[in-house]
Amino acid sequence: MSPVAPRRSGGLTVSPVVMVVGAAALIAVLFAVLVGGGFIDIPGLRPTTQSTAGLIAVPTPGVVIPAYTRIRRDHLWDMRTQRLSVLYLPPNAMTKEMLTNITNILGRVLDHQKEPGYVFTDSDFLPPGTREGLVGGIPAGMRAIRVAADKVEGLYGLRAGDRFDIIATLPISAKQDSTMEFGGPHAPTIALEAQLTNWDKQATVRVIVQGASVVEPIATRGVTFQNSPGDGGANRTRAFQDAVIAITPEEVAVLTEAMAVNARLTTIPRSGRPDDLAASRTPDRRPFSPFSAGDNGGDGLVLIETVMGQKRAMVPVPRP
Repeated sequence: MSPVAPRRSGGLTVSPVVMVVGAAALIAVLFAVLVGGGFIDIPGLRPTTQSTAGLIAVPTPGVVIPAYTRIRRDHLWDMRTQRLSVLYLPPNAMTKEMLTNITNILGRVLDHQKEPGYVFTDSDFLPPGTREGLVGGIPAGMRAIRVAADKVEGLYGLRAGDRFDIIATLPISAKQDSTMEFGGPHAPTIALEAQLTNWDKQATVRVIVQGASVVEPIATRGVTFQNSPGDGGANRTRAFQDAVIAITPEEVAVLTEAMAVNARLTTIPRSGRPDDLAASRTPDRRPFSPFSAGDNGGDGLVLIETVMGQKRAMVPVPRP
């Protein structure tokens, strides 16, 4: 036997698949190094950040902020970027109304709903010191009342701040077979005047609210009613549509009375143009009566009793 061990055949071999994978990995690493070093520039692969040099950061809402809300830091925070929501503008695009200092925004109460992406101006806010919530939208010196949509017609489509009047209509009847009965010598005279003036087909039309404004537009809300144990004890929820309007203190009782007697209430929107006369008033329409002076009755009539022998009669004559 030879003292030298024979050489084994079939040394270390590498699979062709492994060689291809290794080469591809090497090429990928080399390509990444070249791209990262800036030697190769492929659009869309390298992250690009727009330079903000020379631009002014203007705070904007990060979320939708409802009207009459006091601004807090959370309202200016963008949850996607985890930073304050700002809009970068060039100096020539800036106006003096834009608020750039966040301290002039925090703590103020919004006058209307504010959407993300819009800068703040001083006109977006109510006067400093205004309370947050619905009461902040009530103009100074006025009162707010919540009215149902089925009680007051025409509230649909009105937005917060829109101004309008409210008229109340109640039909009247002067027919002899109605509750308005006249006896004695007055009945024939009034019946004659009713036929001549169509008096028995009139209505009382009164403007009970002048210059009201919408504080909260028509909205649908659910009111929960708790049933008695005899009804199963389950609560019921009923949907209501109502709005909050602002009126003068003197009109609160008048409007409440009109709703209590089921008068037909109709809103009369006013013009929203800046040249509209704010002091203009909607006139009333009083029912006609031949015996009343003023407005619709002219000088009016007065009844004079005449005596001819044994015959007495009431004769209408013009009021002196």
